[in-house]
Amino acid sequence: MFTQLKFPTRMHRADVAMSLMVIVWGVHYIVVKDAFGNLAPLTFNAIRFMIGLPILLLAVARHPASLKIARRDALKLIPLGLIGPFGYQIFFVLGLARTTTTNTALLGSTMPLWTAILTIVLGIIVIRRQMIAGVIMSVIGVVLVVLGSSGTSLSISGADLVGSMMALASAMVTAYYNITVKPIIDRYGGTVVAVWTYVISTVGLIVVSSPDLLSLTPADVPTRVWPHLVFSGAISCALGFLIENYSLRTLGPARTALYYNFTPLVAAISGVAFMGDPLTLALIAGAGLTVAGTRIVRRNTWLRMPNERASEAVRTRDPQPELRGAEAA
Repeated sequence: MFTQLKFPTRMHRADVAMSLMVIVWGVHYIVVKDAFGNLAPLTFNAIRFMIGLPILLLAVARHPASLKIARRDALKLIPLGLIGPFGYQIFFVLGLARTTTTNTALLGSTMPLWTAILTIVLGIIVIRRQMIAGVIMSVIGVVLVVLGSSGTSLSISGADLVGSMMALASAMVTAYYNITVKPIIDRYGGTVVAVWTYVISTVGLIVVSSPDLLSLTPADVPTRVWPHLVFSGAISCALGFLIENYSLRTLGPARTALYYNFTPLVAAISGVAFMGDPLTLALIAGAGLTVAGTRIVRRNTWLRMPNERASEAVRTRDPQPELRGAEAA
């Protein structure tokens, strides 16, 4: 009897933990945006990853042998990590610095859309009417979100346009990465790959930010920014990674992926409430279409299996959801 009650309790804890992380990840957008007034975007990103890395490595230190990967796979993972998680971080912060938190969150959440488009082009998924409908809805939603960010009229400034394109680019490089890294994940598991790509991203961010980091003094980092860095690095990045992987083990990928739908909504509400992001009918309509379309795409993405495995085909609602922790949005 006690054994039967234990698993539902663990599931409840995982649900609560993921619900809290949705709030953390959503609020994270305005926390990062607010910090840019005192630190350059790339510098902030490098410092927050350096804060999160020791916590993450300490958490996985109990099983260091499980993190070993073959040299040939490591040589493949390094460029993929630089394109995917590292590329995501570059586009994420530079886009957020130029456009609103609402735009960045909504456009960045379209990763399943670009994953679907790429997999259609590559011919590795079954094309379904529902998925195509979701893609069309999402594309229309993206256009409305971009145009609706300017306020009362359907126009957009140069900075907003560049920032919006960078937010979309962050979703695109993540989609490409999730597809191309799948063979390595199949061999080692998502957690191992996510830890290594976190390390790769941290090293990459330190390198690109090195001119600022080398000249940075304690006086250049105001006291008011340290809570932002701790919240972003320790809670959103490191703790978020650990909780998400706990949820993946306890709830499974499909149920965990459901929570990702709410992060852009929390971010959008936070941006409007605390950052003064414009709230227009076009933005509201675009947000609804983007989130709904992305949800439809996730629910209707089926991998195309070889004929001999067709009977064992598994429905994929969110390609490699366990990699999100490495992105640490």
